[in-house]
Amino acid sequence: MASSPLDSFIDEFVYVGVPLLLSALAVGAITGVLVRRFEKQFMRFLRRLPRVRWSSKRAMQVLIVEDNVDSRETLQRYLTRRDYDVAAAGSLRTGIDFLNKGQFDAIISDIALPDGTGYTLIDEARRRGIRALSIAMSGYPYPSNVNETGVTGFDHHLVKPVNCDDLCSLLKQSRATEGDVSTKV
Repeated sequence: MASSPLDSFIDEFVYVGVPLLLSALAVGAITGVLVRRFEKQFMRFLRRLPRVRWSSKRAMQVLIVEDNVDSRETLQRYLTRRDYDVAAAGSLRTGIDFLNKGQFDAIISDIALPDGTGYTLIDEARRRGIRALSIAMSGYPYPSNVNETGVTGFDHHLVKPVNCDDLCSLLKQSRATEGDVSTKV
């Protein structure tokens, strides 16, 4: 009995197409499980990869020191999406470790940290000769003289919840007035 072209097509489909289709479905299912399971870790990994910059202007280096994970990650994500290079720390000690490792144009710090205060962080930065723009964040209201030069060591004080657009405005103003100059001496 002679085989027809239809029989040949069905044989190829059954022996080649169906296994390929089942393999694709299995890979898709496994990928879906992995994405759901490791999505946060994968996104953190992607955020830590160096960003390719096509402009000649150096990105502003920002250090965020905030013990509240959600607030820290929100600020980090917001600033990273606006082409700032961001390092984030959850404690005073980690923030000081970052000061040892990098140059920062701006330091944004919570006042109340689990192992100290933002004031200590800024005092340490100033002691090291780091003249970065410094922005304090706190859930508590500030005293009326807080914006007087030298009172706290911070250049600006923001009350939580911080308006990210206002924060970006402060960073842009600083960049425009100081130019593209490194602040680590």
